[in-house]
Amino acid sequence: MLLQMQSDEQSRELKVADPLQVAAFDNPLRCRILIACGAREHSLSDLRGLLDLPFPKLHYHVGRLLTAGLLTISRTQPRAGRPVQFYRAVAERFLVPQDSMLAGPGETYSAELRQSLRDEAAREGGVAVRYGPGPAEGTMKVQLVRAEATSPPRRMELWRIIKLTPQQRMALGKELIEIFERYDTGEPAAGAEGYLVHAALAPRLGGRNS
Repeated sequence: MLLQMQSDEQSRELKVADPLQVAAFDNPLRCRILIACGAREHSLSDLRGLLDLPFPKLHYHVGRLLTAGLLTISRTQPRAGRPVQFYRAVAERFLVPQDSMLAGPGETYSAELRQSLRDEAAREGGVAVRYGPGPAEGTMKVQLVRAEATSPPRRMELWRIIKLTPQQRMALGKELIEIFERYDTGEPAAGAEGYLVHAALAPRLGGRNS
């Protein structure tokens, strides 16, 4: 797994081998803090604004990252009372062997995504799953639909079972990456909220022709 943080100031890549550091990447929040502190230094107030998290939680996770040696205190700014500390990630990129992690990032984010989809379904009501044939014989479409759409849905779940040549598989993967990058501009519009977006493809377990 490679986590990359865009920055003009940093270009180093740290290969993570220490178990304490590896454990930090099992926590999505700590990964987000590292990414936020990769491009530039941040105080706890900065991180609270960026990540929309309470100070006690941020203070706890920043402390764990400092103990693991993945964050450093880049500088201290004097002020009346307690001085303000600024934090910086020790590298721009972190290369973490996935077999050394307790759970891969896919498992962690999948659990979060499933829970969010369930929560939204409970709020929306009137949601059904439509199963139907795909364009080609032996393929299938699975899609969530709403009986009465009184407002734009805040979630979407779409599944396809399709047959691809190696060339089509590569083209589809490239298009998915391009779609993500088109919307992940780094400059969210006013009123934007965080979304967890997932795209994946893999050979079916039943065999090549299933």
